[in-house]
Amino acid sequence: MNKIKQQLADYLSKKLKIKVEPSQFTEPPNREMGDLALPCFDLAAQLKLDPQATCQEILKRAQADMLEIIEEVKAAGPYLNFVIKSAYLNKLVLESKFEPEKKVTEKVMIEYSQPNTHKEFHVGHSRNAILGAALVKIHRFLNKKPKNVIAANYIGDTGVHVAKVLWYITKFNSNIDIPKGVTNSEYLGQAYTEAVKKLEEDETLNQEVSDIHKELEAGDKDLVSLWRSTKEWSMIGFYDVYNLLNVEFDEWFWESEEEAVGKKIVQNILDEKTIPQIRKSDGAVIADLKEFKLEVLVLIKSDGNALYGAKDIPLGMKKFDKFKVKKSIYVVDNRQSLYIKQVFKLLDLLGYEDREKIHVAYDFVTLPDGAMASRKGNVVTFSKFYNEIWKKTIEETKERHDEWPRDRIEAVASKIALAAIKFFMLKYDNNSVIVFDVKKALAFEGDSGPYLLYTLARINSILRKTKLKGKVDYSLLTDKTEKALILHMSNFNEIVVKVAQDNVPMRLCTYLIDLTQLYNNFYHQCPVLKSEENLRLARLTLCSKVKFLLEKGLNLLNIDPVDEM
Repeated sequence: MNKIKQQLADYLSKKLKIKVEPSQFTEPPNREMGDLALPCFDLAAQLKLDPQATCQEILKRAQADMLEIIEEVKAAGPYLNFVIKSAYLNKLVLESKFEPEKKVTEKVMIEYSQPNTHKEFHVGHSRNAILGAALVKIHRFLNKKPKNVIAANYIGDTGVHVAKVLWYITKFNSNIDIPKGVTNSEYLGQAYTEAVKKLEEDETLNQEVSDIHKELEAGDKDLVSLWRSTKEWSMIGFYDVYNLLNVEFDEWFWESEEEAVGKKIVQNILDEKTIPQIRKSDGAVIADLKEFKLEVLVLIKSDGNALYGAKDIPLGMKKFDKFKVKKSIYVVDNRQSLYIKQVFKLLDLLGYEDREKIHVAYDFVTLPDGAMASRKGNVVTFSKFYNEIWKKTIEETKERHDEWPRDRIEAVASKIALAAIKFFMLKYDNNSVIVFDVKKALAFEGDSGPYLLYTLARINSILRKTKLKGKVDYSLLTDKTEKALILHMSNFNEIVVKVAQDNVPMRLCTYLIDLTQLYNNFYHQCPVLKSEENLRLARLTLCSKVKFLLEKGLNLLNIDPVDEM
């Protein structure tokens, strides 16, 4: 559609001797009105006429020799509505490769997931991983060099939460007796919950945790050994989840590796007094950002322990200095919005104000029983959550295809289950709280991942029954359901660009649901295989292109397609 908008803009600019931009064209609220609409408010100012008079003036000057691609143009108040010739539109869209017209070249790093070791990876954590993986795919699609988009993970492998787990193990389970049926990573989550309970019951025990923290940072041999082994337990659990979700990272950062560097940077700032906002206060080191309306951020506590800010500073610097990125995207939940603004401001003060720093915030995922919290122990691990959904899809797939071998049933069920989970996580605005409804997520109708896969399987079924041979006569696709579908397809690239601009995959989810609904409208209205030969070829070509576009859209959401369901 961008090509048509550009042609119209160039034509009208020439005819009217004013500037008309492609971005000024919109979709009419009702397709019966036309295919494209041009609001005349801005043009009216250039022509020094009121908007309605501007419409009439344009009709007067341009209609006599309107572009060949336009079938009709008519005024509706202050709007001009254009009807595009079907033959031209059909050929343009159905021969399109749906690749961006202009690809960006900038280097981007997208940091996402960022789980804490020594805690369980629960359902809520999966939203970050699913969101980040989709954004990586989308930004790479729009980049001239996909490798310019770097997927990064920042693992929280140090801090008070780690000290609490190590304290609990050394004090209450030094032999590390793990209950049967509990994985090592699950045990760490349980240990963290138990540690929190005991510390809440007796606050004096917090000093013991603080001592453990100091000893670990000082390099106590036994504690470091325990920390390394238990950290590996967590990582094995994380890798299992990432493999299941098809989530990959180009770079791995570790909080423990940034701590010493961060302390050194902060000390240099204090010694050289380069940033007056960073100073000592009651034995601690703070960043006083109140002049920027960002409150005070404690960097290093009075006991010498570094907090998140002191570690995020060197990491942020590393992204720009070592990796030379021009844009740094942080996928972090919205509870950290103030903190992320503080980190960005500190990076600005350190000389990185010319680098783009974006916070992609998102809200909680809850289950119908309520919110999850590791400290309270009321979490549902992602692995257990997935397995329950997978089991349901296995039974449903078996009912439809009892002739299939078990391994095929399980493979297809896995794709359906993952599509259900990922699409449900992505179809909402980032800042919406998600109450995960398993029944709705698995539905084969409505706005669900399985509905998209089912439509794809239906198209595959049609295409398997015949072959695409011969020259396509695009002018035969004249039914209103065909045009509505093709018009929608023409907007694919624009939608993807918008998704990348605001980092909200929900836009693409909505687009794909609309695509499948429009396709199914066409499918029920227009016979495909039973049409006469030339029309059948044209409609099969349309089906094939919808399949291509649907698969491409699913791929950008990091969802695997299926051939049959």
